[in-house]
Amino acid sequence: MQIIQYIKNSLKWKSVIIFLLLVSIPSGLIGSIVIYQSNNILKEQVIDTTHRNLNNMESELNNVIEEIEDISRYMIYSNEFRDYMTLPAVTGEDYKQLNEIRSNLSGFFVFHQSEKDYFHSVHIEGQNQQVLSVGEIVTGEENHLNQEALKEEGKILWSSPYLMHNQRKNQDEKVITLYRVINHLYDIREPIGMIKIRLDQQELYRHVTEGFTNQQHQAFFVHNQVEDMIGAKVEEEFDYHTFIDNIRSQGESFQLTSDGETYYAVSRYLEKIDMHLVSVVSESYILTEMNAIRSTFGNMIIIAVLMGLMTFAGFIFFVVRPILELTRETKRLEHGDFKARVDIRSKDEIGQLGFRFNSMVEQIQRLIDNKYKLEIQNKHSELKALQSQINPHFLYNTLDMIRWTARLENAPETSKSIEDLSTLFRITLSQGKIWITLKDELRYVQSYMELQKKRLGATFHYSIFIEAGLDKCYVIKLILEPLVENSFKHGFLQAQEDKFIKIRAYRAGYSVVIDVIDNGKGMNVEKTKELLQSSELATDKDSFALKNVADRIKNAFGEAYGIEILNPQRGAFIRVKVPWIREEKMLDQLIEGEGKNDDSEDVNR
Repeated sequence: MQIIQYIKNSLKWKSVIIFLLLVSIPSGLIGSIVIYQSNNILKEQVIDTTHRNLNNMESELNNVIEEIEDISRYMIYSNEFRDYMTLPAVTGEDYKQLNEIRSNLSGFFVFHQSEKDYFHSVHIEGQNQQVLSVGEIVTGEENHLNQEALKEEGKILWSSPYLMHNQRKNQDEKVITLYRVINHLYDIREPIGMIKIRLDQQELYRHVTEGFTNQQHQAFFVHNQVEDMIGAKVEEEFDYHTFIDNIRSQGESFQLTSDGETYYAVSRYLEKIDMHLVSVVSESYILTEMNAIRSTFGNMIIIAVLMGLMTFAGFIFFVVRPILELTRETKRLEHGDFKARVDIRSKDEIGQLGFRFNSMVEQIQRLIDNKYKLEIQNKHSELKALQSQINPHFLYNTLDMIRWTARLENAPETSKSIEDLSTLFRITLSQGKIWITLKDELRYVQSYMELQKKRLGATFHYSIFIEAGLDKCYVIKLILEPLVENSFKHGFLQAQEDKFIKIRAYRAGYSVVIDVIDNGKGMNVEKTKELLQSSELATDKDSFALKNVADRIKNAFGEAYGIEILNPQRGAFIRVKVPWIREEKMLDQLIEGEGKNDDSEDVNR
């Protein structure tokens, strides 16, 4: 019992028992189990890789099919395509126009052919006997497919692979073709033409399987009805009927044997083109990998046991001993001895633990010493915060008193100026709100310009226009005054006699646009645009206000909103764009993070 109790209280002896019971003895047993399980896991991983490769190839093939079908949909609604298939034979200027349409359509298909290596050729024939062929020049029997396409009455028809003779290369090539009848736009039962988009089957295979096949993982196309199969080399080892029979009898996953070799296969059926996409991996490849794993694990177990003995000795010296020392010093700290310290012998995790223990002891001592000082500083900060709230209210209340005194003394101009200044203070505070109505924002700017008008006299004029219904929408506070102030500080020349500022606010879809226009000396438009797009702080005094307002708007609403600098013939033209926020509940969405994106419609949902 004493031995058991001693082991429970000793980290050193616990380490010995753990090493014997949980390292040395289990190593052999676990190694054997791991080797056995790894065989099954490797097999599953290889098959899983085959599944993933097949999924990727299936996705790529579906993308190709969708792209080609999108081209046919575009041709249905394109005026140029419809005109080409319906315009009668013409001469003179009309012929020139038709020839221009032919050139545009050819360019459209040449672009797709250059972008898509599997894009073989295209053939368009209209009811007006106009024919357009782009790509490879081919000949072959397609009449039966034309008849099938006519029966579909405008639906897409994908053909099985068939041979066409390439006259340029003087060789036969297999193609898969999309057939579609183009009907009249206003009478879907009246055909006006037919399109054929041919895909080179060999190039399509290369495009779909590129990056997903190698010596071990092979893939190929096998068609459901037509006896046709294409692949890198699988057709040399298997025949068409072998795969079709296995697919129809066993489903998507199956095994098959050829020349004494077993293969694991996975297939996907693509209904649109009536084709199976099949990926296979040989069992011999899996067994080769398994043998390598068995040998590796056997050597690793032997080395692990030998190194475990060496590691155990190092563990006792470099890990257990410092932990025991740290435990001893921790007990000193528990008894209130703040002189407890650990000797730092290394910079590893154990050394860092000792270093942080020493730092923690010192920090605790400092915190105890500074506790009352911090409490006094907090009280002082609270008093200053209260004063900062009282002083502004006292200021604009005093201004109101002075304004009424000026009225009683029959000084209306002075009273009006004081009222404008008081309005500036009231809106600036606005009970700490960062959102105000557009009406209040324009009142603020108007009061500011009225004060400037008193200073400048008859040399300054302004106008403010707001579209009906926008006065109650919400904007960020103080986004217009910095722009107007910028005009006075940096826009107007001192000797200029006709200073003028025009402000107009109007809707544009789900956005509110506010234009601030002056007739001053203007600004460097390109330089200012670069500054607004930059993430750096503005250092130019002329652009600091613009950058500040632009960043505030973008931070609140996203990259779709902000400031745009236009280039008028004279002066400066600044356009502010914000979302149309009609109700306060929309502000709640912004605060919670909803609607803050580049889609203006989301904010006004």
